[in-house]
Amino acid sequence: MKSEPHEPLFTVTTVTYNRAHLLPRAINSVLNQTYRNFELIIVDDGSTDDTESVCRSFGDPRIKYHRHQHNKGVLGARNTALDLASGDYIASLDDDDELVPQALQTAVNKFAELSSPDVGIIWFDATDFERQQRSGWGVSKEGYISYEDLLCERIGGDHWQVVKRDLIDRDDRHDERLWCGEILWWLKLHGKCRAYYAPQVLLIVHRQHGTERISNLQTMLNHLPQLILTNKALLEQYGEEQKRLCPRAYGRRLGVLGAYQIMNGEKSEGRKACRESFRYHRWLACLAVFALSFILSGEQIRRLVSTAFRLLDRLGALRAVLK
Repeated sequence: MKSEPHEPLFTVTTVTYNRAHLLPRAINSVLNQTYRNFELIIVDDGSTDDTESVCRSFGDPRIKYHRHQHNKGVLGARNTALDLASGDYIASLDDDDELVPQALQTAVNKFAELSSPDVGIIWFDATDFERQQRSGWGVSKEGYISYEDLLCERIGGDHWQVVKRDLIDRDDRHDERLWCGEILWWLKLHGKCRAYYAPQVLLIVHRQHGTERISNLQTMLNHLPQLILTNKALLEQYGEEQKRLCPRAYGRRLGVLGAYQIMNGEKSEGRKACRESFRYHRWLACLAVFALSFILSGEQIRRLVSTAFRLLDRLGALRAVLK
């Protein structure tokens, strides 16, 4: 089906690694869109399973498959996807999630409705498939989102963000050394434009599928050195501004850094960061890790934290079942 001349091209990017069994749901959710002028860029980060054959089996020219010869990590794959994207609008779709059929059309319509050159990003809602509830937090009423909202961590969780392509410069790329470092990219973009929130669920997030999500606590604890780098980068680039505008958020960020450092065996630096964080925000988890650092090793604390969060997660799931 040919697109009309005035229809903007919409780029959906998906990065994947050894998840051939999950990909068809994500791909089909893009192919089933009511808006037809799109490209789906899939960056395979060096998979050793059937990812390539799964992608090519669809036979749709709008699917553009690119494979890394060697695993570069999530942020490296995201950079490749940005380099390959040619759409007027860009949004990402994780390989274990799916879009509702009207997602692309809704986003294109909302940008046209706002008709403001200053709006470069629109946030939409996501829903947790297993818990059947909205998985983002911080906003509920339609309207503008400020850079300060993001900097001060007033908004978070799962959302679906759509970005105007001309907002992204060649040097707007992710630091591939980091883990969960996308926030630095988003802060940079939000500093260049206005953002808008539309309370419409366009993304369905799946969590229980037998493989770990990047944001899963255990996965994160397995990447402590990279997480420490991420938090250091955040504090170096945005710490002073955060301290001035929202000292509690600054204290939380320092506490997170300190806790990660302690669990990584860097007790002296970690305790220093924790002590400094207490001046702005006395976060219970940080206080606990700080106290435990005097009697347990970093590895022992890491295991204890992992066990505690697994128990809390199970209790949360149990509460959801009993409701």
